Formats: sequence, structure tokens, C-alpha cells
Amino acid sequence: MKRNKIKCQFTQGCSCPAARQPTAYTFTYISEELSTIYYNIPKAASTSIRCSIFKNNNIMSLSNPSGKLQDYFKFTFCRNPYSRVVSNYIMFTTSRNIKIDEFRINQICQFHNNPSSMSFSEFLEFICKYDNHHWQPQIDFVYGYDVDFIGRVENYQEDFNTICDKIGIPRQELLHKNKSKHKHYTEYYDDETREIVAEKYKKDIEYFGYKFGE
Repeated sequence: MKRNKIKCQFTQGCSCPAARQPTAYTFTYISEELSTIYYNIPKAASTSIRCSIFKNNNIMSLSNPSGKLQDYFKFTFCRNPYSRVVSNYIMFTTSRNIKIDEFRINQICQFHNNPSSMSFSEFLEFICKYDNHHWQPQIDFVYGYDVDFIGRVENYQEDFNTICDKIGIPRQELLHKNKSKHKHYTEYYDDETREIVAEKYKKDIEYFGYKFGE
């Protein structure tokens, strides 16, 4: 298993493994018991999946799996890039949960004086300038890996049922944790901002097969 090279400039006050262990196998979860590897893409139902499957394995792997990769069921979940950006915008500029959202706002304050006043277009300008794993292209988390199944947030319960069947655990309701409350993502865009996201996430759109409005 190769090492991910996830970039993040939000290191001040950050406790995520990407900041503490920049050369670790970040954003990869391994369950030896279930012979399962999950390539975690941030802002793609990742918290919900970790809490459902990795209850006793909720630590990012810093080493290779004990067996051969082909003996593990390897999966991930992706999300429409246009929707994922809006979710990040809400999370990083709007405080609703003092333990979670204010922490994100404090992170972004390293680079912007007043995140709560940022317009969507300003946020896009910001994420094109600074690296953070939350809005890093999704393909960076899975490219080069032999992924057996790619679920979609837009179809997350049905796809999660498939994963449960594959790894041999009972089907269960996948509660969407840390879900941002906002208007439909398309309402945040104009022609200019739509083009910015289309360019920034061109590889995601092509690789995962997404379109604006889906």
C-alpha cells in the first residue's frame, strides 16, 4: 500500500492525522476482523460510515494491512463535487455546533479575518489558493488503489447496503452524521462559480461521472 500525500495548510491547532503524521497512510481505515479497507474521502458521508463499520477500528491506519490487498474488500464513497464544495462552504463559514463548526472557523481564520462574511464566490477563490483535505479533489484519495466498490452519497443507503452484504454484516440504517443544512447546492452557483468548480474538480467529474444538477 502506498502512502497518500494529502496536502493541508491548516496545521495550526489541527489534531487530524494529516497534520500530525504527514507521511502516514492518512484517511485509510482497516478492519482486520472484517477484511475491509475504507478509503475515506472527507465530506462524502465519511463520519457516518466510520461510525457504522469501524466502531472498534476508529483510528486511521499508520501501517500496511496484515494480509494481501487482494484478500480485502476495498471501498470508498464519493460525492458530486458541486455539492461537496457547498457543504464545505457551509461548514467552514457558519457556526452551528460549537465543538465542530467553530473549530473549522478558527482554522480558516488563519487566512481570512471574518469567515462568516465570506460569499460563496470568495470561498471558491479561497479554496483555489489554500490546500485542505476537506476540499482536496476526491480522486487524490483513491487514485492508484484497486478499489472494489465506489458508493455515492447521492445513493448512500442502497450503496451502503451493498457494502454490508459484501463484508458480511447486517444491513443497517446509515444515519447521515455532520450533515450540513443548506439550500440545494445548485442555488449557490452562477455561471462563473460553476466554471471555477468545473475546472478545479475536472478530474473528479470525469472519473466519478458527475454532472451539475444531479
